[in-house]
Amino acid sequence: MSETGKPIGTAAEVGNPGGDVERIQQEARDWVQRLVSNQVSPADLTALDCWRAESPEHRRAFARASLLWDVLGEVAREADARDAAQRPARSSFARPVGRRALLVGSAAASVAYLMAQPPLHLWPALSELMAPYRTGTGERRQLAIASGINVEMDAQTSLTAPAAGDQQYALELVSGQLAVSVLADAARPVVIVAADGRSRATRANFDVRRLGSSVCVTCVEGTVDIAYQSATVTLGPGRQTTYGGGRLGSPIAADPADVTAWQRGLLVFRDVPLAQLVEEVNRYRPGRIILLNRSLGERRVVAGFRLDRIDDVVGYLISAFGARTRSLPGGVVLVS
Repeated sequence: MSETGKPIGTAAEVGNPGGDVERIQQEARDWVQRLVSNQVSPADLTALDCWRAESPEHRRAFARASLLWDVLGEVAREADARDAAQRPARSSFARPVGRRALLVGSAAASVAYLMAQPPLHLWPALSELMAPYRTGTGERRQLAIASGINVEMDAQTSLTAPAAGDQQYALELVSGQLAVSVLADAARPVVIVAADGRSRATRANFDVRRLGSSVCVTCVEGTVDIAYQSATVTLGPGRQTTYGGGRLGSPIAADPADVTAWQRGLLVFRDVPLAQLVEEVNRYRPGRIILLNRSLGERRVVAGFRLDRIDDVVGYLISAFGARTRSLPGGVVLVS
């Protein structure tokens, strides 16, 4: 049964094609709601496979619902919250909003949210797409900013064009990961701006990774000065710090070989939550791996993978954790 009390996966009703389509679409929404509720059992996933196999319309409805659930659900929740906080006492003369206006407003809000927060991160946000420099899934790119200054962009990375001032070169990391090299013959220092923080180096090799509002900076060689809000730290070789949420962390030891492994076609994880591993892997493979089991995502892992064989990760989840997987269209893999 769905959370609304309606049966999921029932046979099609006869003699009412329009009703069949509407019912299938509702069942698809019920399935997606169940999937995102973290209350999915292996039996549910098997039942979903059977439901999707009933007809092409079932599969199309599920694909549409999968992409739009996060968008419409979040818009509805935000609208409900705003209405509850701001709704004045209804006057007997209040004019009802027309259905057409309501649909147009909802559609506009949905599109805006869709561009700002893509469902399940299945495509880049608008801010990432507008960046002058961008790499796609599994793609790397090298940029020569100026004499003695080189930047390598990792997969799914967005970067603004460099701005050359009198005192420095400045670039903004919108999302993703960079390896920055500032050599001795560089005419000016380099500043990487990311999530309201600044990483400045005159002569150094360092790595900057931004995931949302969280930023991690690792110094490989030389020194890097980090400024975030009113706090500052200086990193030497083999030191790392993170910042975000109003806090700049104290420097800790880090293995530069592990941090920069992506430049050699590798991903290396040492004692990190499985959810972090999955988040990183999703930058290198088409589609998305989605963890349905929160406790599984908290398990600590030590692992390494070749980027040219990144789908080995799915087999690793099965063999190392006994996880169950279900593959959906578009490279989406559900893991429970």
